[in-house]
Amino acid sequence: MGQRDQQVNGLLLELGKKIADRWLTTLFLPGLIWVCTAALSWQLGWTHALDPSAAEPLLRHVDGRHPVGQSVAVALGALIAAMSAGLTATAVAALIRLFRPAAARTAPVRRLRDVRRRRWERARQHAQRLEEEALGAAVGSVTVGPEIAEARARQDAISLEEPRHATWAGDRLRANASRIHRAYGLDITLAWPRLWVLLPDALRADVTAAQGAYAAAEVMVGWAVLYAVLGLVWGPALLIAIAVVAVGSLRGRSATEVLCQLVESATDLYGRKLAEELRIPCEGALNPAIGGAINEILRKEGPRS
Repeated sequence: MGQRDQQVNGLLLELGKKIADRWLTTLFLPGLIWVCTAALSWQLGWTHALDPSAAEPLLRHVDGRHPVGQSVAVALGALIAAMSAGLTATAVAALIRLFRPAAARTAPVRRLRDVRRRRWERARQHAQRLEEEALGAAVGSVTVGPEIAEARARQDAISLEEPRHATWAGDRLRANASRIHRAYGLDITLAWPRLWVLLPDALRADVTAAQGAYAAAEVMVGWAVLYAVLGLVWGPALLIAIAVVAVGSLRGRSATEVLCQLVESATDLYGRKLAEELRIPCEGALNPAIGGAINEILRKEGPRS
């Protein structure tokens, strides 16, 4: 019993360390930097945006010559403001995560979707034209294959399927579900919680890491929004916002691709096991008929008449 208690205490201690590290790196430190930037923005403004001497009154508050009580009050206020900023950035990230995969329903989102759709259509037509030219070209041409592959890669970089969302991430998540449904007839949104139980620890760790990277990228975009707000007062903050949103978007795109690949791989490798666990006969590979049977069981609606 004592050894078991030690194991539990060790697990709780390790979990506490991870939570503390995440709190420090994702909330407090970025929040403290934002608070310092906010104070600098308020002090400089647009009038003295690039004038370092204008920041001297602000530096007097941290030069160590004030009473201890006042210094403690400033430090406590900075701590509270930093945590508040971190929670705000997290809330903004949650809103972005909620609306990013949503289909285009409002006019601004539809316009963004239409821009991506036109780009995708041009890339598709270019790749199709190259393929048609390849059919009429001399057999053995060494330049046709790479050109077509490059054209298809440019099309897929915009979207794997015809865009229906304003963002690449939204279309990538939709395409992932569509690919799985076409191959196996499986509703991955419905099946994923059950499939997750069957995955080995290593694969679950990889999926969790990809989800964490995706969430962290969304938080970066949330910070970019907060820096953009400071840009209304201090011009250089807009440059910071642009840099942060660019890095966050690139990281989010990479994390989304990894996450989609892992989900598709998990379905390829363990979809048949899910059918067997649900007592659905599956002698060969998973197919749309078996996937449809899995959907019916998981929906708890029974077979359709």
